[in-house]
Amino acid sequence: MYILHYFVKICYNFTTVHRLLQAGFKYIILNESTTIRRRMIIMSTTYPVGNATKHKILTQSKLLFHQKGYAATTYTDISTSANVNRALIPYHFQSKPILGKAVFQEILTQTHTKLDTILDMSQFSADFAGMLHLMSFYYLLQDNTFATFCTQVLADDSNALFDHAAEQAELLSLSKKLSSISDEELSLLTHMHIGIKQQMIQYLTNHTDTDLKTIAKMHLALLLSYIGQSRKKCDELIDAACEVLDMLSFQIDDTFTVSISFR
Repeated sequence: MYILHYFVKICYNFTTVHRLLQAGFKYIILNESTTIRRRMIIMSTTYPVGNATKHKILTQSKLLFHQKGYAATTYTDISTSANVNRALIPYHFQSKPILGKAVFQEILTQTHTKLDTILDMSQFSADFAGMLHLMSFYYLLQDNTFATFCTQVLADDSNALFDHAAEQAELLSLSKKLSSISDEELSLLTHMHIGIKQQMIQYLTNHTDTDLKTIAKMHLALLLSYIGQSRKKCDELIDAACEVLDMLSFQIDDTFTVSISFR
């Protein structure tokens, strides 16, 4: 099913059509009865070239956001670097904060995937693996460029960065007990979980000497205590997670690609 993006566009020659096809669009030509002009309805498509264009935009955005910073990077910078039409950026990513969110989510996905591989998560319980995923976010924030990127995206749109469904899934991975609470309660808890992360990103901007592990421990303790874990049990679980993560080195290169290795 195609979604209409530009209802009518006047086209005088087929050069424009060819360029649109290269950009990944599908087109329909409608002849007008009294003129050689043709109206063109441009629709979204799933052609591979369209996906390739989206990937180019995302790849070059990661590079520029790291080099120049999210706030200083413009659509013109991205279109020039990716060698794509500037209009294709908001076509594939409806706004700059949404593009920032796509970069952020890719970084988190990379981190979780590489963490699963290097640690062989099958050796841990599902709850403990979920805790490692959640805490790895705070280890990433030790990278100043990544922390600044997160701060700038949130300054552009305070609701950007975090995906509610993904964060809710992260919560559910912490304990099977959370699956028994009502949908409304789980949704509220997810909003609080996201709110803590957002506020801690902002807080760390002005308190760079704060111990990130202390924040991570407090965050997790709040979540675990909500489902009835004692403070002693919370501390034991969190200390064990920190012990595992402290064996690892988290690196983010100039393309915002994450690498994880044993120290």
